[in-house]
Amino acid sequence: MRVGKLFGIEITIDLSWLFIFALITWSLAEPDGPLHRANVGSVERIWLGVLGSLLFFGSVLLHELAHSLVAQSRGIKVLGIRLFIFGGVSQFDAESSDAPGEAWISGVGPLTSLVLGGVFAALSYAAAALPGLGVLFAYLAYVNVALAVFNFLPAYPLDGGRVLHSVLWRATGDRERATEIALRVGRFIATLIVTAGILETIWVNAIGGLWTTFIGWFLLQAGSAEASRVALQKGVRGHLAAELAVAPALAAPADATAGRAAEIMQASHVHALPVVLGERIIGVVREDAVTRLSPEERDGTYVTAVMTRVDDLPSISDRAPADDALSLLVGSPSRAIALHDASGSVDGVITADAVVAWLARAQERQAATPVAARPS
Repeated sequence: MRVGKLFGIEITIDLSWLFIFALITWSLAEPDGPLHRANVGSVERIWLGVLGSLLFFGSVLLHELAHSLVAQSRGIKVLGIRLFIFGGVSQFDAESSDAPGEAWISGVGPLTSLVLGGVFAALSYAAAALPGLGVLFAYLAYVNVALAVFNFLPAYPLDGGRVLHSVLWRATGDRERATEIALRVGRFIATLIVTAGILETIWVNAIGGLWTTFIGWFLLQAGSAEASRVALQKGVRGHLAAELAVAPALAAPADATAGRAAEIMQASHVHALPVVLGERIIGVVREDAVTRLSPEERDGTYVTAVMTRVDDLPSISDRAPADDALSLLVGSPSRAIALHDASGSVDGVITADAVVAWLARAQERQAATPVAARPS
């Protein structure tokens, strides 16, 4: 869900954000929550809980905005900021081209959270005469400092893990080697967090322990996804972006219904389709955009009503390196990017399915090549 723009950067909220917003509001408003020391009534606790949730996510947004603004200052295009259950993420069209740039972009987020912690601590002191606000600001000061400390953990892909990566990159001069080491360190720390969460669940606090375990599991999954992305980039290196495009025959016509697009995706085992008007690509429709509709709505809705317009997709030259296209694809909220030719006209689309299909064909070609003919 799009909520607006700041400094030209689009802000979106994932549906999972609503769950954590409600959870934080409830935890603040309950009688035994952080506001119990304020000695205020239940109605006031609820309003303070809502305010606390809004200020917490405002803090997360400022944390991510700091990442994005520094990235912009270093010539990196920001695709947007997304708030979700674990906080937020800034999406860029490319990675930093040098280690110091990566360190600054990654480190500024936790530093911003530390500053916010100091600001809320000062507000808590200033609002001492208003017990409810004073306790709430003290809680937000603690949360922002905790957020900064957590993000400084050298667990890739947390901010601290990316700072570690930049230090290793600068020290070794080898970006890929630095990534391998940072990912190993991240897996080790994530495993420690999962173990600590399990022990906490058994011996201390079941709810807190499960949440700790969940965070550790999320870090493990994020690290695995990052490792897969690095492996994919290695696999496509030396090729052009145009080679990764969706096959021209695989598309949904603009006059098709959403139900027809779903049938094409199911038959082709893909999760996204280009939408074409004649021979011109006008957008991309994703499976989740179709499945959100009821069966009746799918048959009565044209695919153009649920597609992402091609003008709203990140774009890259069809002659660009394939690994640059892959980096752009990973950062794309629509999980699709447009290819344009020398004249600027869109002549193709890359989706995650298309990349997987290309890699499968590449592996088949490699397997069919006689061993003696392969370079050593």
